[in-house]
This record gives sequence, C-alpha cells and structure tokens, in this order.
Amino acid sequence: MAISQSPTEPRYHCPECSGAVTATHESLVCTDCGYTPRHGAD
Repeated sequence: MAISQSPTEPRYHCPECSGAVTATHESLVCTDCGYTPRHGAD
C-alpha cells in the first residue's frame, strides 16, 4: 500500500497576483504582493 505524499497544508493562490498565500501569524498573507483576504469576523 502506498503512502500519500500530499502536503498537510492546503495551498491557496492569491486572486490579485496568482502568488502563494500562506498562513503567517495566524492570518493568510500573499508572499508576493502582501494581499490579505478578509476573514469572516470583518
């Protein structure tokens, strides 16, 4: 039986520049342009 090699964190893409959006200090931030998506609490 094969072991899954998929990453444990889902990968998100920035809607502004198509860069990678990563979790930084418990919030999502684009590593390329600094875009931060709104959260549900806003």
